[in-house]
Order: sequence, then C-alpha cells, then structure tokens
Amino acid sequence: MKVFPSSEYTQIIRYTAYWVVASVMIGLISGLSSSLIFVCFDLANQTRISYPWLVYFLPFIGLLIGYLFYYYGTPIEKGTHLLIDEIHHPRAFIPKRMTPLVFFTAILTQIFGGSAGREAPAVQLSGALTDHITQAFRVPGDNRKIFLIASIGSGFAAIFGLPLAGAIYGLEITALGKLRYSAVFPCFVSALVASQIPELFHISHPHQYYVVSSFPDFNFTTISSLIVAGLLFGFVARIFIASILFVSKQLNHYVRFMPFRPMVGGILIMLMTIIVGHQKFNGLGVGSIISSFYIDLPVTDFLGKIIFTATTLGSGFKGGEITPLFFVGTTFGNALGQFLPLPISLLAGLGLVSLFAGASKAPLTSIVLAIELFGADIAQYAVITCLLAYLFSGNCGLYIQQNLKLRGEE
Repeated sequence: MKVFPSSEYTQIIRYTAYWVVASVMIGLISGLSSSLIFVCFDLANQTRISYPWLVYFLPFIGLLIGYLFYYYGTPIEKGTHLLIDEIHHPRAFIPKRMTPLVFFTAILTQIFGGSAGREAPAVQLSGALTDHITQAFRVPGDNRKIFLIASIGSGFAAIFGLPLAGAIYGLEITALGKLRYSAVFPCFVSALVASQIPELFHISHPHQYYVVSSFPDFNFTTISSLIVAGLLFGFVARIFIASILFVSKQLNHYVRFMPFRPMVGGILIMLMTIIVGHQKFNGLGVGSIISSFYIDLPVTDFLGKIIFTATTLGSGFKGGEITPLFFVGTTFGNALGQFLPLPISLLAGLGLVSLFAGASKAPLTSIVLAIELFGADIAQYAVITCLLAYLFSGNCGLYIQQNLKLRGEE
C-alpha cells in the first residue's frame, strides 16, 4: 500500500480547492449583505431615537408589512425556518423575492419602533443570495445543502463579528441531531471570510463593550450560585419563546385576516411605549445590553423586553430574536447580580450566552460564544450555566424543526 497515493491526494486537492473557492464566495456574499444590514439597522435606530414620534406610525407600517407578506411573501414567511427546511427537506430554491422583502420590512420594523434583531435578516439574506448562486451554477443537491449551512453560519459570523461561534452556529442549529461533518470546512472558511468584511467598512461591533470585569474564585458558593443562575436562565429562555408563540397564537385566533395582525401588534407596541414613557424596549436595545455590564439596572427590564419582542415578532413584524434575547439575558443576569454573590458583569455575560443556549438549542455555540466574547477565563462558568439553561428550557426552541426533533416527531 502506498503511503501517499497520488490518486487519493488528487481528489483531496480538488475537493479542497472547490470548497475554498465556494467558501470564500459564500463568505463574501454573507459579509457584504450583513454589512449592509448592520449599517442600515444602525441608521434606522438612530432615526427612531432622533424622531421618537415615529412609533405612532407603527400600526400603519404593520398593515403595510402584513399586506406585503399576504400578497407576495407567503412562500418566504418562515424566514430562517425555510432555510433549515431546505437543508433537510429540499423542495425548491429560495424565492428571489426573499432578499428585498426581508430587507425592506426588517428596516421598517426598526425605524418605527418594533423590537427585533438584525441577525435573522442577515442570515436570511445570506442564505437567499447564496441559494441564487447555487441555482445559477447548478450546484448538486448535497453540495447545495452545505452551501446553505455555510451561509447561515457566515451570516451570523458577519453580523456579530464572531467567526468561531458563527461557524459552529451554522453547523449546530441545522444539525437536528446529526452533525454534517462535510460542512465543517466550508463553514469555518466562509465564517472567517465573512467576519472580516465588516472591518473593511470600519464597522464596529458593540460586543467590544461587553466586558466581564472580574471572575470570582471557583468555590462552593460560586458553583451553587451558577447552578441557580443556570436554572433561572433556562426558565427565562422558555418564557421568551413561549411569549412569542402565545402572541402569535392569540392573534391568529382572534384576527383572522393576516394583514391586520401586524397592525394590531403595532397598536399594542405604540400603546405600551406611551405607557412606559420611554423607548428602551423598542429597537435593538444595544445601549441597555452594554449598560448591563457596568451598572445596576431596574430588575424588571428583562420582562419589558420580552413583552415588546413577543408582541413585535408574534404579530408578524420582521427581524431577529437573538439580539432581543441578548438584551433579556444581560438584563436578567444584571438583575440576578443584585441578589446573588457574583459580579453583575459576569452574570450579564453568562445571561447573554445562557439564554442563547436555552432558546436556540445550541449549547456548543453558546460556550464558544462566551469564550469568543469574554475570553477563556469564562469557560468553566459558562459550561455550567449554558448546559443547565439548555436542559431546563425544555423542548422549546426558536426554530420549529428543533421542537419537532426534541419531541421525537421527526
């Protein structure tokens, strides 16, 4: 037997060359589209903050979004769920209308005061544009699945500036119990490329301000506090998801005509904004996420964000769940820090990654996310809280495919 058979290494070189080219292309697409999303969302939030009266128009924007998706967006209404579906049960290429519709409606949601994140539009644009490439180049079915997995991971990597977490995210949320090892190389290469693109445009990711200032000794008191925190993070993650599903179910039941549901949601958000007297819970809420690491915040802030986000996404406005989830996680961690014998900055950081673990059903991504955000010193703390949050959030995830898998229905 030859130690280095030429035929085998010829195949390896061809395989590697193919996926390097493909992965770089996916990374460029994801990085550019995510950079556009990032800049536009920042401008949208600055506009909303400068003109707070824009929230009074949110019901009309909801009606517009409702009609757009009623007449043109039914095939793409599932968003990220559609991408995951196409990986496991391929039916058709992602409709080309997904790109403009997702982009346009997500920006409108931000400008006029909806509570939603920018990661879902980034991932969906990345996936849709990548799928257009697979269609144009007639990429084989199995390779197309890898293209889509890599596009999800690289979209996440670019919008958050976190290549390792992004790559693992793409692999983990699409795995449904079966990790596709053939996608590992493309995922990491595309995520690394995508994460560098925003830097070319001098985009500054807010996570540079997420700082855990101290780590306590790893003793019995610390471990006990981490266990309590992890359990509570899991329960709050479940409440977050259940709230979105509850609003969606109620509006589907009581508001039969689909375009009216976002309008009703817009009315509710407008009224709640008037009642609370500020717009802390509207938009992305990055300011509150950053503040959670430095100062004591009102202990009910996480509840406010849950209510606003559930109303926004549950009624049919467009945007992501993860940035609001980060808000809920950091502010809830901050609240726990006012009662548990752990630094608030540590609990804010652990809340961010642990609620993500519980809601996204991606504990490995969450642990890597913690290390990538806060350094290796947080690893032993994050393992405890992320795994407990993952377990105690129950059979309830952000993506319906995960819920079916967890319940044994697939």
